[in-house]
Amino acid sequence: MRDFAAERNVLEILDGISGDVHEIHYRMPTNEERAAYQNGAFERRGRKVRTRIFENRIKFGARIVTGFRKGSLGVDGRPIASDPNDPDFRQDWKDLLVQHAGDIVASVAASVFENTGAARETDAELPLEE
Repeated sequence: MRDFAAERNVLEILDGISGDVHEIHYRMPTNEERAAYQNGAFERRGRKVRTRIFENRIKFGARIVTGFRKGSLGVDGRPIASDPNDPDFRQDWKDLLVQHAGDIVASVAASVFENTGAARETDAELPLEE
């Protein structure tokens, strides 16, 4: 269920580098952000069209990521936290995430901005022929 009143949305991202599953917290994007995301995927320069998909995912992923579960991300072997009330809180947690784990940020954006689609009946859902 998509809960319109949820204070925090959670997405589990499988990290291909560490093998860990990161619990990333994010806010729902606005419709204006969704439109800007779609419009920013490509850039026209004269007669050439340049793909900006990864850069766009980083830009908008960073906008909507609000935190993560402590314990799976760290610096110098020590965990960091995105919760300001945690003793391991780092004010620069989002900058660190974008700089060192852009793949995670991009994956959040791809999941949130790109993965909604129309459902179709599968063969298993069709009634049996008589």
